[in-house]
Amino acid sequence: MPQFNLAFYCYPRKEAIEDFRRAGALIEARAPDIMVRVLSTASALTMLRTTTLAGRPTLSIEMDRLKWLKPLRGTRLVHQRMGKIVELSALDAAGLPVPRWTEIVPETNLDPAAWGPYVVVKPSRGKQGAFVRITKTGRVRYIAPVDYPQDHPGRRAPMIAQQYVHTGPWPTAYRVLSYLGRPLAAIRYEGRRDLSPVSGPSGFRSAPGASIVASAKGCSIGLAADQDVLDLAVRTHAAFPTIPSLGVDILRDAATGELFLIEINPVGDSWMLCGHAGRNIQEQFGLDFYEQFGALDIIAEASIEATRRLAV
Repeated sequence: MPQFNLAFYCYPRKEAIEDFRRAGALIEARAPDIMVRVLSTASALTMLRTTTLAGRPTLSIEMDRLKWLKPLRGTRLVHQRMGKIVELSALDAAGLPVPRWTEIVPETNLDPAAWGPYVVVKPSRGKQGAFVRITKTGRVRYIAPVDYPQDHPGRRAPMIAQQYVHTGPWPTAYRVLSYLGRPLAAIRYEGRRDLSPVSGPSGFRSAPGASIVASAKGCSIGLAADQDVLDLAVRTHAAFPTIPSLGVDILRDAATGELFLIEINPVGDSWMLCGHAGRNIQEQFGLDFYEQFGALDIIAEASIEATRRLAV
């Protein structure tokens, strides 16, 4: 007889629902004390099915945010929208390694002696590396929102400057998909090699057209198993225990080997196992995210542990 409910709320178009149906079957086979429900946020029946969960302690894992439905009972793990300023502030507060950063305001005047010769200027609300630029530190200036082009995110939210981390002649970065604090998949991006290489933190003058976005179109992608990268992703997710999954982006300084967090993607749109983008990456580069660490088994075991600990 089940003692707990575990409800996964998924949006079918994100395709994560198939992963949780498969993981749900594993959970019910391994944990007869847990009744699993995988619910579509696109179905009108989900509201009715949610009301039936009120009879026993419940854990709701909301892979898609519930805008129109509130479970009647239980603990909720929910993805969150937060701009980069809130996100970076939270990482700083948790004592996690983040490159030095600041919001660009009218009084901003960065000292190259403290920040290095170049900094990264980017929107506090942006995605996929759009509008991310490398800029000479002494030239960083505040621009009023109305002075940005119509399509620029600087019109809608502040811009930030962040210390540049040199990851090698061509930019490299890691992405770790974590679920309930456990890594499910990890990849390493390397930027296009047909662009100019950058010799070091001050090498942009001799590298016209160089990119600093490792994941830009034309990059190469491989599986990553660097233990220090995985450990940092685990430490990072521990600081956000109520968010079900994170896409943790990490840089490694080429000179020192030191790791830095760039962002954590807490909104829930970085699920790369069976989503469209994830499938394309696996097909193009011959990768298997499911087999890398045993993703479905990890989802099942982490969900069982969380349900028994958190369901109320």
